[in-house]
Amino acid sequence: MNASAAVAVLSKPNIILFTVDDMDITSVNAYGNPLPNLTPNMDRLASQGMRFERAYVNSPICMPCRQSMMTGLQPHSNGSFGFIEVAQGAYPSLPGLLHDAGYYTVSISKGRDYKAFPWDEFINGLGGAGWYSRKPEAFYQQVKKSIAKADGKPFFIGVNTSDPHRPFAGSEQEKEYVENIRKKWPDADVPEFPLMEPICSEADVPLLPYLPDLPEIRKETVQYLTCVKRADDTLGRIMELLDEEGLTDNTIFIFVSDHAAAMPTAKQNCYAHSSITPLMVRWPGKVKPGTVDSDHMVSTLDLMPTLLEAVNLPIPVKQDGRSMLSILQGGTQDGRDAVFTTYNYIAPGQQVFPMRGVHTKEWSYVFNPWSDGAKKRRSTENQSGLSFAAMQQAALTDPEMQERVDTILLRHRDELFDLRKDPNSFDNLSDNPEFATQLRQMKRLISDEMKRSVDPLISAFENHTSYPDAWDQR
Repeated sequence: MNASAAVAVLSKPNIILFTVDDMDITSVNAYGNPLPNLTPNMDRLASQGMRFERAYVNSPICMPCRQSMMTGLQPHSNGSFGFIEVAQGAYPSLPGLLHDAGYYTVSISKGRDYKAFPWDEFINGLGGAGWYSRKPEAFYQQVKKSIAKADGKPFFIGVNTSDPHRPFAGSEQEKEYVENIRKKWPDADVPEFPLMEPICSEADVPLLPYLPDLPEIRKETVQYLTCVKRADDTLGRIMELLDEEGLTDNTIFIFVSDHAAAMPTAKQNCYAHSSITPLMVRWPGKVKPGTVDSDHMVSTLDLMPTLLEAVNLPIPVKQDGRSMLSILQGGTQDGRDAVFTTYNYIAPGQQVFPMRGVHTKEWSYVFNPWSDGAKKRRSTENQSGLSFAAMQQAALTDPEMQERVDTILLRHRDELFDLRKDPNSFDNLSDNPEFATQLRQMKRLISDEMKRSVDPLISAFENHTSYPDAWDQR
């Protein structure tokens, strides 16, 4: 590298991509959560940059979503149909392209989701084999070490806390998880999860808007929001570190959740409320502080092309996302009227409940090729713990709750929702002739996108049939 090229590299901004795991957008004070002082650091970050009100993940489950962020491609475009690694080197990736341009690249924790990509430094988990730390201080110390190793080069660091993923703070699931880790890796240094005082009382807890008000749901929501608080503490430590190192002004800082909470109808669903995510971008001198974008519908697929354009690198020809840099700089973009979400399976033969969703500002449509009136969704993570069990118990004596539980388990092949009146997707309008026009329009949108991206479910969609039989084979 000649001297002028070296200077150009050193002048590029650093990048921090901070992800939380399974966090609902309504859990953030800046997005309307009423619980005082729940997310002061997320709120501070939002005040220092741009906060998006219509940002969506492209897949409502961890590994496909995160591998899509790294490639700019839908899961059926990069091969990450479920918990399946993208073939190494098969597609240009964000860390690979940044590394080739002179960046020092680091991935910290959530290792399985990022293992397929080239990194200068890859930390599978903090604290020992198989262990994903939730200690804010552990992330602070690791990021500090990584910045030192960058030795003046621009860096791209993915900081990936497991909060507020299950197991929730103080729950029985948490105790069982720690015991299982100890059994699986007996020689690992396995610390307890950081002890957290409950963030509020069960009486005062603000419920997630798509869940009913039941005592066990209140109890579990306190545990969940306590994890949200710990995620916020971790974010705060990384923001403090950049300030201490004098790096804040030359760092693009992106905050995002990989999908909604691991609660009934949220994670692992393609509803609008399952896919909408808190997205904040701070870039001092480039992004105006305190701005809120509610006009454009953007996707986590857009992060890779946006960052590449921001650091003046070419964007690969094959991308399912597109750069939103002009939006960050205060401009507008056409064609930002809809977003698409996909779910296939965890693995072939495991939790095979494929869905496709399209969402506009006013309407949401979900196609469920697995739904046949008999097959039931079971053993999904959003049905674990206290909340869904409480709903099932209440359903024994409450016909309305029974209908709600049945809908979760059975769904309908077509689902249409008016988001202006029904933002949490309770009232399926697909069979109502009054909304036939809206249904046709939304189906046309999703059909066009499925054809464009060569979606393997396009035949099932066009013929109103089920998914490929091979997907059920382990």
